[in-house]
Amino acid sequence: MLKTLRLLVLALGGACLSAASQQQYVPLMLKQGQTDPVSLFRAVKAGSDEALVQLSQYAQTHQDPYWLKQAAELGDARSYYRLALNETDEATHRRLMSKAAMAGFAPAQHEVALLSDASEHRVQWLEKAAEQDYLPAIISLYQWLMIEERADEAELWMEKAAPHDPNSALLLAKQEWRTGKYALARSWFRHAKEQGVSQAKDYLKLIDNYWQAQGSGLAVTRQHCVINLQPVVLSLENMQQMAQLSQSFAADSRLQSLPVCLLEPIWVKPDAVKCDENWLSHRRLGCDVRQLSRLPLADNFTHLMVLAPRGKANVHNGIMYLDQGDSYSVFVHELAHFSGFVDEYPLSSDMAEQVCHPYSRAPNLVIVTDAAELPDKLDGWRQSGEEWTMAKARTCNNHQMQAYKGSDQLTFMEYHDQQYIPPLYLSLWKYRLENRVELLPAFVNFAQAWHEKGNHTIAVQWQNKAEAFMYPIDTSLPAAVDTASPL
Repeated sequence: MLKTLRLLVLALGGACLSAASQQQYVPLMLKQGQTDPVSLFRAVKAGSDEALVQLSQYAQTHQDPYWLKQAAELGDARSYYRLALNETDEATHRRLMSKAAMAGFAPAQHEVALLSDASEHRVQWLEKAAEQDYLPAIISLYQWLMIEERADEAELWMEKAAPHDPNSALLLAKQEWRTGKYALARSWFRHAKEQGVSQAKDYLKLIDNYWQAQGSGLAVTRQHCVINLQPVVLSLENMQQMAQLSQSFAADSRLQSLPVCLLEPIWVKPDAVKCDENWLSHRRLGCDVRQLSRLPLADNFTHLMVLAPRGKANVHNGIMYLDQGDSYSVFVHELAHFSGFVDEYPLSSDMAEQVCHPYSRAPNLVIVTDAAELPDKLDGWRQSGEEWTMAKARTCNNHQMQAYKGSDQLTFMEYHDQQYIPPLYLSLWKYRLENRVELLPAFVNFAQAWHEKGNHTIAVQWQNKAEAFMYPIDTSLPAAVDTASPL
């Protein structure tokens, strides 16, 4: 009995000595560079966290799936992450990535967030990774919060990313500008510029030249302009859009003969004019016209172009509305609406009811009940001096009448991005502008808006300006001469 007890004590002592010697040996082994995977594995089994890190690094460096799996099973999150990235089976990929995420590895948490379909879970995982200062997760988090229209929360994370990511600095600068923090926005624009973001340089140039200043360089002048188009800009992005529109308009050889000038823009704070993308529930962009009339408009303006952040482009009398996503081709399309050109794509039933009638004077369309009526309605096209080919238009597809256009090709009135303007259209367009045929200035909008609010004194002032524009006195012609034309 005593012998057995003695042997048991010796065995336990040996085990303790063995464990103690292993604990002493592991640091020595690592220090001496004994980093083969078997030795590292034994060291991990002996309780060395450092050995587990080295075993994981070995497996990843050598892309050894066996040791990668061993390191993962020993609790290394990076190894789970690497196994997940190498896995082609989606279910297995998700399972391994989840293990890495649950173990607290930020890149895995970011990946799990992106794989999540539930917004709440996505934000939770992104926050876990972002709280570890993982930059890709911080960027993804503020982007997602912006999509969910949680701008205040997004801005906090944007501020964390901005010092380390130039594009985040640019986005933060734009966000600060939108909220009226102009000095702070400038500093972030400068930071992004110093980090090589060329767009930040462009924005700073626009701010220096046009914000609360009488900038010059965007006006496009021509001789004897009938339309003097006054741009009203409501945001930084719209100012950039304005600069591009001006450059394109100045270089557009198609429109050189048209008596249309572009005035220097007025850049105002967003709260200076109330605008909405669903103005008066009409599902299109619009603004408070009375507020527009109070702006410091140029003395010679006749029409307005409002560039606002969001909404459907349209023309109402003498005011054009564009949002920041509208291209130059949309601008040209809308510009033609000032002169009575009608869309050649199918109009809605309500709109077709207003447009598709036998008394239409649209320059680009002839609208009839029966094709036999066409010969009596083509005088305007015949007198233009231009060649043309008649074809059916889709304008009145949702109406019993039929529209015909003066071209058998797709034109800029059918598709915004279509560059083709038939010679007939240009001739009619120029004639209408020079003779002010049904050309309504923005003064009409102003007069109507003030009348509706009961301020008839101001309304009459604008009405007088409208009449002076629409019916100018031409002293070069005898009073009895009638300049009316079927064009």
